[in-house]
Amino acid sequence: MLLAVLVPAATSVVATTRASARQGGEENETAMALPGCKPKCGNVTIPYPFGIGDSHCFFGPRFQITCNDGSTEPRLMESRMIVTNIYLEEGELQTEQLVNRVCFDRRGYPIDNEDQSKGGLSVIPPYTISGAKNMLVAVGCDTYVRFVGSRDDQNYTTGCLSQCQYNISSSAIDKNDSCSGMGCCETKIPPLLHNLSLTVSSFRRHEPVWDFNPCGYAFVVRRGNFTFSNTSFQQLRNTTRLPLVLDWKIGDESCENATKNNKTYACKGNSTCHDKTSGYICKCLAGYQGNPYFEDSCQDINECDDLNSCTNGQCINIPGNYTCSCDSGYHNLDNITCIEVPNAKRWKILLGVSLSFSVLVVAILWKYRKSRKKREENLRRIYFKENGGELLKEKLGNKARIFTESEIQEATNNYAERNELGRGRYGIVYRGILDKQEVAIKRPKIDDQKQITPPIDDQKQITPPIDDQEQITHKNQFAEEMTVLYQINHNNVVRFVGCCLTTKTPILVYEFISKGSLYKSIHVKEGEKPLLSLEKRLKIAAGTAGALAYFHHDTFMPIIHGDVKTANILLDENFTAKVSDFGASRLAPKDENQKSTLVQGTVGYVDPEYLQSNTLTEKSDVYSFGVVLAELLTSRKAEENLANDFLASVEGVKRGGKAFHERSSRRAKIISADHATTSKSGGGGEANN
Repeated sequence: MLLAVLVPAATSVVATTRASARQGGEENETAMALPGCKPKCGNVTIPYPFGIGDSHCFFGPRFQITCNDGSTEPRLMESRMIVTNIYLEEGELQTEQLVNRVCFDRRGYPIDNEDQSKGGLSVIPPYTISGAKNMLVAVGCDTYVRFVGSRDDQNYTTGCLSQCQYNISSSAIDKNDSCSGMGCCETKIPPLLHNLSLTVSSFRRHEPVWDFNPCGYAFVVRRGNFTFSNTSFQQLRNTTRLPLVLDWKIGDESCENATKNNKTYACKGNSTCHDKTSGYICKCLAGYQGNPYFEDSCQDINECDDLNSCTNGQCINIPGNYTCSCDSGYHNLDNITCIEVPNAKRWKILLGVSLSFSVLVVAILWKYRKSRKKREENLRRIYFKENGGELLKEKLGNKARIFTESEIQEATNNYAERNELGRGRYGIVYRGILDKQEVAIKRPKIDDQKQITPPIDDQKQITPPIDDQEQITHKNQFAEEMTVLYQINHNNVVRFVGCCLTTKTPILVYEFISKGSLYKSIHVKEGEKPLLSLEKRLKIAAGTAGALAYFHHDTFMPIIHGDVKTANILLDENFTAKVSDFGASRLAPKDENQKSTLVQGTVGYVDPEYLQSNTLTEKSDVYSFGVVLAELLTSRKAEENLANDFLASVEGVKRGGKAFHERSSRRAKIISADHATTSKSGGGGEANN
């Protein structure tokens, strides 16, 4: 954002005029130039932040108005844009832009002195053409126009064409839509475009229509300032410019960010900030009038000057508004409305009815709130019992950290959107603070009693049907599984902090991991440098393997994770792998003949053999971990048939192996080259990965 040091305005006003030089006067607002600066160019008022002359007269170079001595045509900066109106309230600028034209002689040769097929449109960033207030128009019977602009590193192209064989009569033109393709066409302008170009061309050099239409025209014009008729061909021949509306802004940041810096914030006393797309402008507060970019310029409007301000009362002006002091026999309904005072008897009756009704309403509300509070307390006790809270306390005692729902709501600022970390099919993860500790709080969206914690990712889930008996069994196992989660203590496993069991489905609390998922770190956009070096990938693979070994062999009761994938492996600030998301986890059966049902998995990570048998074993985790290793080595996504291609390549099968090498070699080379760069840099490259 181009910023200039604001010069405090003196209390005296050099020029007092309207906020814009609209003919007829459409706004009753004061606009001023800085003291010592020229307030007008011709009959156009130039209010600050725009200015003429020295650099202190305008708010940065992009607000400079060029007005040479004797000139009555103000121009924006050093461009060809002639400024005709400046609208402070709307953040708009009206200019006069050249009409693009291309003309031919009877033999079809261009007339050089009238060839203005290009360059008739010049919009300099950060100004953009208003898509809401302008239209792109082409006029002619052998004419087409091409309009090109850019926004956010992308180019946009639009246009239209018009052809006809004979001169157009007035009866042939639709009165409701005159520019509909017969001698004239129009189209909308995409918003927020800059770096613009407009080209008007002819299909056959106007030879078939030269007698009545030797020229083609194209222009962007303010809506309502051009209406096509059968005389437009002749009128445009003598028309050089037409009005165009541009959008502008005082700063390139949002109001929220702009107000944090008092030195650069442009809105002055009694004014407020208003967001525009990718920027902001300033406006005087309601009830105030002046220039919001001036110190002490926005002054209170005396609404009492309007003789009709108060009916049945006397107007009293107050800062930013007014009140009405009611005449005898009237009283205030609100600050500005006076109503007749009813007689005493009627007033007493109304007062008695009102008081009785109020007492009745209060009693009903009190009883309702008391009943509702009692129901909510009973419901919380039922949920706590159904979710295994009593059994969990019996097993762990005070070691189990069980939070109330009100503590969870306070930690997440009542589940505010700004605290969301992830959103999936089954639930939402929030960032929060509990006991001065930064945590990740997983709140389910649906009553999925089957899961210890809902999976939060955008990958497709494979979830076999759940029968009623299996749900009952899971409820009985829930407390036992939560007991195991409380006791997990491994450097490569996301630490379980606690839970809330007084909701229909438990809310779980884990430690907060800063760098997000391994999936996002591996799969960068095409052409971007990989975020992880080979050394880091091997470190992550080893850490994940250690976590799975801990689950299978070192816990009090072996745990099967059930959904091992890169989206469920998080990375801390040191790129240490943290296995997370135990939504599909199960305690391993004590009897080898027992089976643990496969409740879910993710496409590309599930062993087809165990998916077909609908069972969950340690081998399920091992297979999924193998896919994660292949994903780390190749940077290919698991859902791209990675497992089959990888196995085919290892076994030397021609079909699949060759395809795998072709699809993976380029990514592998990038990773290797990145690792080599890191090694040569002596540690400096590692810090940048």
